[in-house]
Amino acid sequence: MFLTSLTLFLAAQSAPKFLHHRRVHSLKSALHLSDGNENRVDNLSYRPVTADDIPRCYEIESSSYPEDEAASLENLNYRQQHAGDYFICVTKPDSETNAEDIIGYICSTRCNEFTEESMSVHDASGPILAIHSVVVDAPYRRQGVASAMMNKYLKQMLSFSNMVADTGANGFSRVLLLAKSNLLSFYVDCGFMVLRPSPIVHGQDVWYELEARRDHMERLLRLQTFSTTNEDSNNVNVAAMATNSRVLGSSRSTSNPDYAADNALAEGRDKRKSKLDEELNKLGIDPNEMEHNPEQFGTAAMRTYNSFLLPKSKGALAVAESPTRARVVANNISFLVREFKADQEEWLRNVDRNRAEAVSQPEENTRVKHPVVIVLDNVRSAHNVGNILRLAEAAQVESVRLCGMTPRPPHPKIMKTAMGAAEFVDVGDADASTLQTVLDLKAKGYDVYGVETTETAITLWDAPIPSSNPVAFVFGNELIGVDVEVLEECKNIISLPTYGNKNSLNIATCVGIVAWDYLRRGAT
Repeated sequence: MFLTSLTLFLAAQSAPKFLHHRRVHSLKSALHLSDGNENRVDNLSYRPVTADDIPRCYEIESSSYPEDEAASLENLNYRQQHAGDYFICVTKPDSETNAEDIIGYICSTRCNEFTEESMSVHDASGPILAIHSVVVDAPYRRQGVASAMMNKYLKQMLSFSNMVADTGANGFSRVLLLAKSNLLSFYVDCGFMVLRPSPIVHGQDVWYELEARRDHMERLLRLQTFSTTNEDSNNVNVAAMATNSRVLGSSRSTSNPDYAADNALAEGRDKRKSKLDEELNKLGIDPNEMEHNPEQFGTAAMRTYNSFLLPKSKGALAVAESPTRARVVANNISFLVREFKADQEEWLRNVDRNRAEAVSQPEENTRVKHPVVIVLDNVRSAHNVGNILRLAEAAQVESVRLCGMTPRPPHPKIMKTAMGAAEFVDVGDADASTLQTVLDLKAKGYDVYGVETTETAITLWDAPIPSSNPVAFVFGNELIGVDVEVLEECKNIISLPTYGNKNSLNIATCVGIVAWDYLRRGAT
């Protein structure tokens, strides 16, 4: 197959030096974090891949991907020969011989439509740039190489797009790729947006189509133009030197060539930078590295760094000027950097239970679903839906029905909040109304309960909910609650007691309490 795996193995292979969030539960492992001074990647260079580089690229490809997803040597040779302009590698000098060593690459072809057949060949005038592989060699993963490589790649590809006058109509207009659910947040951070689950079948997993956002590409183009202007004028100052560090930071400063200009928000910038640098040095973080190699520190850390130097409002400026703020920001950056360098495969809250056993003994490890259906009636927030799907997967409920305007996977906010749980939860049909869903569940023998703060509601603790029957719980919109017609079809209406001024809780919190109360009833 010409279509390769469009995912990225980010897990580090070396043993980490720090431990965080240690838990007693035997089925979970601790979050391992690597030392910020360990395996640092410097002196990266980018260039087109040559025919002589293909064996090394194939070595990285075949060692990084499953056999049914890795590109063949023939495919890599084809892409280098016919789409060499779109085949870029990242190199690093060997510590012993000083010879350059390829540590990663990105390759693409142009096509007329985003289908497997169209992507199997290169059409030099195709309107779509289809990214096939994003690969980083094992020793250099989880160090920001992938983010830096993608950022550099998109900048270089601008010269072949229709955004550049010299290319015009001959340039591509879209950049597309496929990715698995666990990497959607990575690509979103790199400037892509999730379009839909892909109809393309490649390997055993579900893939999602993503497209580079137009505004992100335009910002990269402005940065490139601004960088060229600075080089021509040879005008170097502190703010201009920091331009590279803002690539992974706040979009407002990244896209603003007037960052160095004097204004009310820039007042005291050098003083704040001096204080922050002092605090960062105490924590073992080199501020100069943050300025010149931001990709090694991650988007979140760089955004925090930039926002402190150039606050976006007078209120934020007042906070930044407080005596202890630099220390607080430095501590925040320290944690964000450690989190960025963590081995994601060992993250406490992102590790699949008994993964190895489930693969080797799939039948023995099939989990029985609890006879519980969660019904969401016109829920507004995608973040709430993602949180609920994560709760539902952890509780092993039968399904979650997303009714009305409730957002559905693969909405990027849902996928990010669910942290990989969404693909394991049955979410029902997209066109079902809440009322019809409830009627269907009742016809199948489910006891349906509305969760709402009405005068006739029974407190959850007192509600007679037999654990022997299949049940469905209906949760409503964050503002107006469950529809009245739906409540009329419920066997009972239950509420959660509150003791403060607010008489309601966040919907995801309610789902967690109700679901685990049902599990508790069954356990006792």
